[in-house]
Amino acid sequence: MRLFRRDTHMSFGQWRQRVRMLHALAVLAEGRSILEAALECGYSSPSAFSAMFRRSLGRPPKNYF
Repeated sequence: MRLFRRDTHMSFGQWRQRVRMLHALAVLAEGRSILEAALECGYSSPSAFSAMFRRSLGRPPKNYF
């Protein structure tokens, strides 16, 4: 864990969330639905996904593209 934090300057949880967000952006850019993006990125519901998306990027996924 120390080596991971030293090399990435973030915790594993932060890194995982960032990877999920990058994947979600790619899915949404393809024109797929918020539900598809949420499920593909491991979220149990579109509302949980939307809340994380808004916290990370400052706006909901439907207004991003």
